[in-house]
Amino acid sequence: MKKGAMLAVFLAAFGAASASAQDRKGDFFDLVMAGTPQEIQAAIDRGADVNEALPMDDSQGSGKTPLMCAAKFNANPEAIAVLLKAGADIEAQNYHGWTALVYAAKNNRNPEVVMTLLSAGADAKVTDDYGQTVLDYARSNFSLRGTDALRRLEAAAARRR
Repeated sequence: MKKGAMLAVFLAAFGAASASAQDRKGDFFDLVMAGTPQEIQAAIDRGADVNEALPMDDSQGSGKTPLMCAAKFNANPEAIAVLLKAGADIEAQNYHGWTALVYAAKNNRNPEVVMTLLSAGADAKVTDDYGQTVLDYARSNFSLRGTDALRRLEAAAARRR
């Protein structure tokens, strides 16, 4: 086989492998947003990377990790626990300085997701690039109003370091 033909075959195979890896990465992000803890664990067992972030220059991703996506969308606190047990970085920040706790406080409708992150040691004193704190976002989430999760966030934010 000529060098040029070998290079073309290699590039075609490399491109297919890269696209396949990208598809698997996207599949894992989709899974953590709505999947069961068992499905998430199975994907981790197959090699899904719990700390691989979406590209920072991706307008949809902005550096989000699987834990951030789960904290934002998955209402099952056990899904969060699976990711944490697998080594997900609880303090990873995206392009805006948001952590998984910020996403949960801002968007998740299940206060137990916030409680799970707090119990795992998430920092409730994080301030993002806009000067907003976790508590600022939590207070605007109607699902957290009057809950133990909001009270625990308030207490954690008030503690001295």
